[in-house]
Amino acid sequence: MNSRYSLHDGFRASALGSLSFERFCRAFFKWYCPLTVEERHHLPDAPFLLCSNHTSHADSAVLMTASGRSFRSFALIGASDYFFRSRGLRWAVSPLMNVIPIDREPGAKSLSACLATCRQFMQQTGGSLILYPEGTRSQDGKVRAFKSGAALFALELDVPVVPAYIEGTHHILPKGHYLPRAGPVTVRFGEPVELARPQSGELRRERRHRAVEQLTESIRMLSSRRKEQELAADLQEKGTTSQFHW
Repeated sequence: MNSRYSLHDGFRASALGSLSFERFCRAFFKWYCPLTVEERHHLPDAPFLLCSNHTSHADSAVLMTASGRSFRSFALIGASDYFFRSRGLRWAVSPLMNVIPIDREPGAKSLSACLATCRQFMQQTGGSLILYPEGTRSQDGKVRAFKSGAALFALELDVPVVPAYIEGTHHILPKGHYLPRAGPVTVRFGEPVELARPQSGELRRERRHRAVEQLTESIRMLSSRRKEQELAADLQEKGTTSQFHW
């Protein structure tokens, strides 16, 4: 498997490795952890930035599986101190997934390099990017505060931003665990977020702050949809039951 790797450009998965991983994940999320996908039609045909909550190492695999598209058409923007410092992890991941490195607290130079790599990936492959606005996995499964860097990527890359909410991966593979448990998983895609246009005299950090608020709201709305569906089903069931007791 001839994957490509450099500290600046990240991992470029080999065709065979990516296809093998994709086939494994499709089987895994069909038989072991049944996957339900909602609103997949919101995914654009052109390159886009996919932003999701993050609770598990299984999140990227489930997002790519839920998209119904080739795994090679995605690159994960991943923490450089996690994916690129361990030789064993590089050896395990680089043949399977495209990963673009980003520092957890990036300076101007490293941020510029990461953005350039992202643009290059999209231009060369026509592919899309996966970014977790929380910056790290949530330990309790709840959505954490979003970092401003997520908004910066959305604004600088100038591509559609698609929100997504993953449910169930915190149960099957929570932070600190390495062997997955069986259980259902749901991925819910939202409509692309139209980020607010700059206002007259607005500072860049103020616009990023507004963009973070938009992303946060869009993903939180997706997270609450399950509760709304359960409530509606419960009310319908109670209504049906009352008819039989009338």
